[in-house]
Amino acid sequence: MHKAIILINIIAQMLFFKHLNATDFNTDSIVNQVKIYSTENPELAAVYCHKIFTQFKNNPNDTLAFSYHIAMSDYKKGIGLTNDALAHADTALNIANSMQNYSWSISAMLTKSSILTTSGNYSEAFKVIEKAKTLSLRTKKPENIIQCYLNYGDIYKELGRSKEAIEKKNEATALAKKYNTKLAESYKSLGSTQFYFGLYQDALKSYYEGLIAAEHLLDTSQIISITKNIGLIYRELGDFDKALTQLNDAMLLAQKTNKISEIAEILNIIGGVYIKFSRPKQALSYYNQSLALREKLNLKQSCIKTLSNLARTYLKLRQNDDAIKALQRAINLSKEVGDPITEANTQTDMGNTFLQLGNYAQALKQYLIALKIRQSYGKAEDIAKSMINIALVYRNLGLTQNALKYALDAKKTLENLEVKPDLKIYVFRNLGNIYLDKKDYAQAIAAYQKALELSEKKGDDILLTSILKNIAQAYLDWGNIRKARNTASQAAKIAIRNNQNQVLADIYNTLGNVEKKAKNYDLAIRHFTNAAQKYKSSANPTGEALCYRKIGEIYTIKKDFELAYNFINTSISTGWKIKNPYLVAYGFKSLYELEYKKENYKKALEYYQKHISIKDSIENAKHNESNLEAHINLELDKTKNEIKLIEAEVESLRTKVQLDKERIKKQKAQRNFLITIVLLLLFIAATTVFFYIQKKKLSQFQQEKYDELARINNELNRYRKELEQTIKTKDKLFSIIAHDLRSPFTGLLGFSEILSQKADELSIEEVKDYSHNIYLSASNILMLTENLLHWAKSQSGRIKLAPTKIDIQNLINDAIAVASIAAKEKNIQIQHSIKEPYKLIADYDTLLTVIRNLLSNAIKFTPSGGKVSVDVSKEMNSLKIKISDTGVGIEPENLSKLFKLDGYTTKGTNSESGTGLGLIICKEFTEANGGKIEVASTIGKGTTFTITLTLKND
Repeated sequence: MHKAIILINIIAQMLFFKHLNATDFNTDSIVNQVKIYSTENPELAAVYCHKIFTQFKNNPNDTLAFSYHIAMSDYKKGIGLTNDALAHADTALNIANSMQNYSWSISAMLTKSSILTTSGNYSEAFKVIEKAKTLSLRTKKPENIIQCYLNYGDIYKELGRSKEAIEKKNEATALAKKYNTKLAESYKSLGSTQFYFGLYQDALKSYYEGLIAAEHLLDTSQIISITKNIGLIYRELGDFDKALTQLNDAMLLAQKTNKISEIAEILNIIGGVYIKFSRPKQALSYYNQSLALREKLNLKQSCIKTLSNLARTYLKLRQNDDAIKALQRAINLSKEVGDPITEANTQTDMGNTFLQLGNYAQALKQYLIALKIRQSYGKAEDIAKSMINIALVYRNLGLTQNALKYALDAKKTLENLEVKPDLKIYVFRNLGNIYLDKKDYAQAIAAYQKALELSEKKGDDILLTSILKNIAQAYLDWGNIRKARNTASQAAKIAIRNNQNQVLADIYNTLGNVEKKAKNYDLAIRHFTNAAQKYKSSANPTGEALCYRKIGEIYTIKKDFELAYNFINTSISTGWKIKNPYLVAYGFKSLYELEYKKENYKKALEYYQKHISIKDSIENAKHNESNLEAHINLELDKTKNEIKLIEAEVESLRTKVQLDKERIKKQKAQRNFLITIVLLLLFIAATTVFFYIQKKKLSQFQQEKYDELARINNELNRYRKELEQTIKTKDKLFSIIAHDLRSPFTGLLGFSEILSQKADELSIEEVKDYSHNIYLSASNILMLTENLLHWAKSQSGRIKLAPTKIDIQNLINDAIAVASIAAKEKNIQIQHSIKEPYKLIADYDTLLTVIRNLLSNAIKFTPSGGKVSVDVSKEMNSLKIKISDTGVGIEPENLSKLFKLDGYTTKGTNSESGTGLGLIICKEFTEANGGKIEVASTIGKGTTFTITLTLKND
């Protein structure tokens, strides 16, 4: 079949180019070609427009003038210049009105309404269609009246108003039946609208009616188009065989009639069918065939769409490099087309790809590029989409405040605008998700409710169930079990009615969580079982395994340990099989809880250690060094890419101006008759004004770009260091919490558990030993927790200094009193030498924290039997406090790493653990009191920390 397609394509290409250069001139045919290529390949559309103009120059008449302006309106609309497109449509309308040619007038008005709809000016579009309808009724042109109603329906469809859209399409269909004209087209348009709003059975009925009408008229183009749409519906209904049957029928007819572009489209859709049914390898084959045909037909916009489909398929096959290459080709093609909106869309697809791959830095860069383009060329809704994409990246990075800012900006951008409800729904859902991350449940539910209202108005049951599930989860997290249950049950009823298996699986899972929290364990098991079955039928092993683990956890609570063990082990086995570490890690945690419940503490501890080990590896993978580096360098890369983008845009505009000048030069050289001279002079005058305006716009555009670039660079310099420090701080805290804080807690839990359960069986020495270990673990936790609290307060700016007159001797004695307990454990002497009473103005609590941390460090790194000394002396207007030890010392190359977030840490002489956080706090608190801290050390002899504080007058 593939060879036959290529052969047909070659013949079609020959016919295509023969037609392009033919001496015969068919105006209607050329105008239709402009419609096709206005979006697919604007360069070719411009060639066709020029061909009409050349013919008009040789034979001036109103028909050619009207056709030229209609063609130019389509061309300008295709490249996104809606104002220019409207100007040409208005000129065509003036020509039609002056000739009193009502058919032309109606045609021009319908063209104008289409341009207004594309630009988002729906209210003006309605007004123009109303005028066209009035004129159609007056002139008794039923086909024009039908077209007016179809256009009405299309605008309501864009606005997401399903009831009004279908109403208008039904009126058009009724008129088509009455006058026996445009029947197939009307049914197809009605079916497409029903399909858009998820009314699949109604859409099938309309399409089959349209197919009968098209077959009666032997209208091959409509038969292919409608059959193709029927295949699409069966795809959405999950009927693989019927979808392929319909699409293959459409393919055979397209092959018989040499409709190569239709063959390419059908191949692309078949690829989508295979993707829908998780067969990416077959999908890849069809997408590649479609791309080959579209490239030969020079259908650049269609090539971009197919390349995007290929990229998504490569991702499913984990061929990530191929996916990125396909999207890069699509971006290059969009630049060739000169369509910034398409380029922004493709840059967004690239961002989606990097987001899916977990490369948040690169994803953010692509989304920012798309936003920049859309701010220059796009509509408000496009800008809002980019803002939401950026919010998603920040949410994935855990920067919820940044995410919230962009989401709120997107919401504000769409306020008071007539846009598709899908976009507003998307914005409100993401806003709800961000509020949920922030645990602001009231705001999250309010945002979800707005999305729900819009979904109900649109009549989209699939969206309704999904949003209701979000609301149920928010109520569950908030602790409102009754509302969570009611909301999830409502979602389940809608999902069952519409046979939404995948969504239904998620809802049953949510209901299971609700009943588990409500302690209705038998009902929870039933919900989780239903969810697991639905996940299995949808080929979702992750969801299935998750439900099995939850069932196992409930059986653990019910003390049915054998069943619990079987379900949890099934979940873990699936996790290993599909390489999902989360399933494995939390499966081991569930087994730990099971063994603990059985009082098998040794086994429980083994499972807990396995859980911690796998969880640690997941965290480490998330925060690898290269990814962090990419985050830090992100904004610098963005600047370089933006400069390239501006240069490409300027070059593109320069080339366009040059081409237009050459065309005018040729037109001037070919004037023969006086009327032609007059028309051309008018044309040249208009064009000169146009180019002057364009040049002025270009100059203004360049200046705005460079001004914006300067502003962004200033902003980058301001935020780069803050971003770098934020990332380091976040990951350091994660590291401390994940490792250093968990370790003593694990020991504390284990020893205290043994002591509480086995106290009667243990000897006095064993009890003392376990108690001593508990004491050491608790001491470590206390010290680390205090340091974490101090650190968190200092980072958030909540440390408030209260300077008072301090007696240094009392301060030192207080610090030594706390440190002496740990010193006695290691038989270390603490000596202090204060020759005279010293007083200074400083904050007592922060300075005490500094001395305690330094004493604790000295004891930690001093062997048993060693000595720690504290000396205080006065020099000029400063006071020096020296804390020395006879410990192991610090190597010279490591001295420079102290006092840094990612600095140097090591074990103490008795294997005491450390985080390095204490020394950072010492430095920050010393400097906050107007002092400085220094360190000197000799390997094998010890270390001295010196605090220098300024003495102030009372």
